[in-house]
Amino acid sequence: MKKTNVNNLPRLRLLAIATAAVAISACGGGGGGGGGGFPILPIAPTPETAPAPAPAPQPPAPVADNSAPCFNEADFREGTTVEFEAAKLGTDTASDPFHRKSVTEGREAFAGANPISVNVESSTVRIMRALQSTVKKEYKDLVGGNILIYGKSTTYKQTIDPEFAATFPPGFPTMDKLILVSQAYEPPFSFPVDMKPGQVASQKSSITKTKVFDGRSDPATSIPATGELTYHGREKLETPLGTFDTCKLSLKITVGASVITTDATREFWLAAEGPYRGQLLKGGDAKSSTLVTKMTYSPK
Repeated sequence: MKKTNVNNLPRLRLLAIATAAVAISACGGGGGGGGGGFPILPIAPTPETAPAPAPAPQPPAPVADNSAPCFNEADFREGTTVEFEAAKLGTDTASDPFHRKSVTEGREAFAGANPISVNVESSTVRIMRALQSTVKKEYKDLVGGNILIYGKSTTYKQTIDPEFAATFPPGFPTMDKLILVSQAYEPPFSFPVDMKPGQVASQKSSITKTKVFDGRSDPATSIPATGELTYHGREKLETPLGTFDTCKLSLKITVGASVITTDATREFWLAAEGPYRGQLLKGGDAKSSTLVTKMTYSPK
């Protein structure tokens, strides 16, 4: 069949062909029914955006087993208070509990440094006609992710009981006495806060003991010492305060030189979680351990 060249048709004939095409489309002869012609295809709906696939479930993050969570920076802030009672395992907790209260104070000059002081005991007792006050302090610091242990001191002060001083004649000596005993680690023992299970941190130092009695100093004595801190890993510990994830550590202090040495090893469990995080829950040597039964912890 010979094709019609549309470009050669007159304008009126083009209009006639267009009119006929519209008429065919409007009739029922082709619109998807039984007649001939091209069916009118339905307009395809715009496809909806497919939802993003759900993320694949991730395995739970492994529980960290390092020792960092078992140390609390609040213990180095002024005003933090820790008070607890403890009893030896296998004994009646109410018979003769061990009691300790510590209050973090400001910085204080000690052993040529300016560490943080912690008041671990303050008491006043009457001895005959005198009052004796005792103040025990420990010195530590937190620097660059390391705990520094500087040592400890005990101050004894005796004064005449005011009730009896009023009966003394004018000019009678008060007989006040001041005794200061200190034990300093030079250099201070330094142990990392963040340790891996099985890690051992060791450092050599010396223990220098001094005594001052009413302003007169006895000759200082110095003994070589080595500190060895071992982190054994995490352990679940049941206590009267609850069950906690803890860090088990041991500290071995060896004192002396050459063949003449003595050593002592203490194990301790520090809370890795909960309201007592960083605090001692259990401690002692290999033969006897003490378990905390009561605690009040007020961090700052």
